Amino acid sequence: MDEFKFEIDRDGSFEADEEWLLFKNARLSTRGKPKIISGIGIAINAPREVQFSEGPDEGGSFSEGPRRLPEETQFIVCVATRFVYNMMGYESDFMDHVFLEAVDTRTHQEYGASALLADDSDIREHLIPPPKDMAEPETDHTNTTIGEFLRANLAKMMQLPAVETEYIVSASVDDYRSNALTVKLVRRKPSP
Repeated sequence: MDEFKFEIDRDGSFEADEEWLLFKNARLSTRGKPKIISGIGIAINAPREVQFSEGPDEGGSFSEGPRRLPEETQFIVCVATRFVYNMMGYESDFMDHVFLEAVDTRTHQEYGASALLADDSDIREHLIPPPKDMAEPETDHTNTTIGEFLRANLAKMMQLPAVETEYIVSASVDDYRSNALTVKLVRRKPSP
């Protein structure tokens, strides 16, 4: 297999596109996703800076520690994977096994979450399984590459504190690790 190569545009748009807005499915949005050029592996893209506003107390007080980021904060990480069918025994569902990580560069505190937490829809609950007596497909997928992507909001998935800091974000599937990116988290300036 070729060397794993990809391109990212950290200065491009990370806004939700029309498909995501229509279906609320984190696996449909394409803005900001890494472009995999060759090989197999996992890659991420994220903006250089994320702004947050002071929102209502999300589970923190002075005695319990800092407030949490409001879920409305757009701390977006876009994930793209390309693997060969049934690699690692996952058939074609590699994104279900992606683990996202954010490490605070000041405190070295680690936060993590399964990519399954990124889905806003109950898409899996509405899938109808095939009949038990359905014939197995004759297609041999042994060498088929499967590409998947995901738009994950770390503010919603991880209970990150609402403090100005930098995070090193990455993703992994078993022994495959993505590139690591630094994202600066800054408090939004009040409007005049």
